[in-house]
Amino acid sequence: MMRVLVLAGMISLSGCGVFNFGGAPAPAGETVKPDADAAESEKADGVVNAGKDMNGKAVTLKTGETLFVELQSIPTAGYVWVVKTQPAFLELGGETQRPTNPEVQNQPGFTGGNHYLGTYFKAVAPGTGKLELIETRPWETDEPPMDTWSLDVTVTE
Repeated sequence: MMRVLVLAGMISLSGCGVFNFGGAPAPAGETVKPDADAAESEKADGVVNAGKDMNGKAVTLKTGETLFVELQSIPTAGYVWVVKTQPAFLELGGETQRPTNPEVQNQPGFTGGNHYLGTYFKAVAPGTGKLELIETRPWETDEPPMDTWSLDVTVTE
C-alpha cells in the first residue's frame, strides 16, 4: 500500500512540474555531459556545471550563459531539490533526471534508488546574488529540509 501511495504522490508531483520522470531535454543547442560531477565548474558551450562540491562557493557567468546545477537525491522516496531563493537575473530553464547507477537502475522492473536531479538557469542580465536549493518532500511543509545547497552567482555583460 505504501508503494502505491508514494508512486501516486510522485505522479501528482510530475503533473505539477515538481518532479519529471523522464527529465526535460536540454535547452535548444545544449547537451548534458555524461558525468556532470566530473565536469563541475567547467565551462563548455556556454554551460557552467555545478554540483555538490560547489556548495557555498561562487561562480561567474556572462549574460547568455547557462548554469546547470545537478545534485544527487532520492526522488523515489519523494525527496527532490526545490529552488528556495533565485536571483531575478537567473531564468529557470528545464529540468533533468538520470540514475546514479544506470547499469542497474535502467533494468526492466527496477524501482528505487538515488538519482541526479538537474536544473538549468539562464543568465539573462548582469547582477550578483545567491541561488539556494533545498532537498525536501514538497508536501511536508512542517519538516526541515533534508539538505541545503547554495551558490553565490555573479553575471557580467
